[in-house]
Parts: sequence; C-alpha cells; structure tokens
Amino acid sequence: MQERLPTISLRNALSGDAAALAETAAAVDASLRRLGFFIVTDHGVPGATIDGVMAAARAFFAQPLADKRAIQSDGAGSHRGYIAAGVEALAHTLGDRTPPDLKESFGMGPPAVTADREAVAGFGPTYRPNRWPAAPVDFKPRTLAYYAEMERLTSTLMGVFAAALDLEPAFFQRRFQDHNSTFRIAHYPPLAAPPAPGQLRAGAHTDYGALTILLGEDTPGGLEVMTPEGQWLPARTAPHDFVINIGDLMMTWSNDRWRSSPHRVANPPPEAWPGQSRLSLAYFCNPDDALEIACLPGCATPARPARYAPATAGELRHRKIEAAKSAAAGA
Repeated sequence: MQERLPTISLRNALSGDAAALAETAAAVDASLRRLGFFIVTDHGVPGATIDGVMAAARAFFAQPLADKRAIQSDGAGSHRGYIAAGVEALAHTLGDRTPPDLKESFGMGPPAVTADREAVAGFGPTYRPNRWPAAPVDFKPRTLAYYAEMERLTSTLMGVFAAALDLEPAFFQRRFQDHNSTFRIAHYPPLAAPPAPGQLRAGAHTDYGALTILLGEDTPGGLEVMTPEGQWLPARTAPHDFVINIGDLMMTWSNDRWRSSPHRVANPPPEAWPGQSRLSLAYFCNPDDALEIACLPGCATPARPARYAPATAGELRHRKIEAAKSAAAGA
C-alpha cells in the first residue's frame, strides 16, 4: 500500500488541554521528522472564508491578461501583485535548470507595514506595497479575510511546534508577532500542448520559510511530496483541509531534526489536458526578516552539534527568492 501524508486533527490543540496537546505535538513531530508534511483537519478556519477567496481568485484569473498585468509585480525580491507565466522556475532553487513553471499567480504580504517596522524588520529596498486589482470588487476583502485566518492558524500551529520541541508555549508565537508572511494564489491553466522536457506546473523545490499552509484543489496534476527514499507521494486532501509543511528556515532552525522536503506540482495526464485548471492557496509563514536564526534549544547534541551558522531570516529567504527568479532571463 502506498504511503500517505499523515492526517492530524487540531481539535486537541484548540481545546486548551495540555495532555491532549502533547498527543497532537507527538504526531506532528513524527511527521515532520519523516516527511516534513502533514494534513490538518478541525483547524477552525471557516469553510465560507475558504470558498470566498477561491471564488474571487477564479474570477480574477479569468480576466484578460491586460487587466491582470495592470497590477503586475515588479519582481524586486518581494512579489506583490500579478506574476505572469514564464517568470518563475522553482526547480532552479535546487540547481535543476528547467523551463519556466506552467502557472500564473497573485502575491501579497502583510497588509500594513509602518515606516519604523520596515526599517527594523529589514525589509529595506525590497519592500513593496500590496497591489490590488480593480475587479473583482470582492477580491481584496476576501483575500484579506483569508490572510487573517492564516495568521490565526499559524499561531495554533506554532503552539503545537513549541510543544513538540519542549519549548515554552509562546516561544514561536512571540517571534512571529511582526511576521513577514506572504500569501500566493497560484493558477495552473489547462494544458493545450505538451510541456517542454522537464517542464512542470511547479518544479521540484523546497519552501523557504518557517512553514507553509496550503490548500489545493483535488484535480489531476496536483502536489507531490518526495519521501526520504526518493519516491513521489501524491498529497490529496478533502476540500477544506490544509497541507502543512516546514521550509528550509525551520529545518535550519531545528538543526535538521525536521525535514524540509522537495515537492512539486505535477502535470495532469494527457487525457486531462483540455480539462479544468487548478487553483492553490499558499500561505508562507516567515518571521521578521531581522530575526536571527540559530539552533533551537535542545536541537543540538554532542553527537549532532549545530550544523548552521546563525543568519537572519531575511538573508535565508532572499537567497532562495533570487535563485527562483525567471528562467526567461537565460537560465
């Protein structure tokens, strides 16, 4: 029988019961040690909020290209607005020089960043304000409502992570109060022609930050996760369940206790090419760019000393962003 991503209920984490939280934390720790991925149910995010942003996203991507390009991202390290097909090749971050990914997307960051926080957090010249489309009119409020739910779900998950690592309960939550988390809505159009050799909807990559909260449609050509044995494992979920995975920053922070696994979005089989497109919602949780990432308490031992030199969260993240930038520039 093929392995599946573990499914973990967050009901215990939301209950406030310490013993129940410990049980959930143990399951999360085991899944992150092996795969770096798990599925969550009973997470508290209203289904209406999920459905609302999905409907607004479909309407946005159905518009003519010229309308979407009206809010095109300038690509200056911190993507805000519309990102056209052909701009990213995520496999480049792992050194695989593939053609551009078969997707377009919309990106946003924290809804408000003060001048003081911009300087302290290290956004510097890469910070750009969010860009919103004129239509559909409900796109901005529905997207912001979803972003707020992701902030709440992140706080819950960070409490579970702290319990899994025997840290004090608010350890991570305090370090993500001034977060620089980004939200991307990816649209994978139907394939009208065979992809180029090595070209995927999203090439194999690892995520950059602390954790990712992903919701994707269960259609042909979806998320696949690489196991430690090198096998690709389909990640299929019910409509309102989330896939959670850690990124390189959390793997570094945990001294490789937790695994940041390569994953990709596969192409649909040829018989599904004329068919439906696919949407995915990805919330990439990043701490303040200025936060120093050094080995977490308890994650280094005499047999496994700290493996990484301290670096800021911004430095770690921006290295990967730059590596992913467009194959169209000759990569």
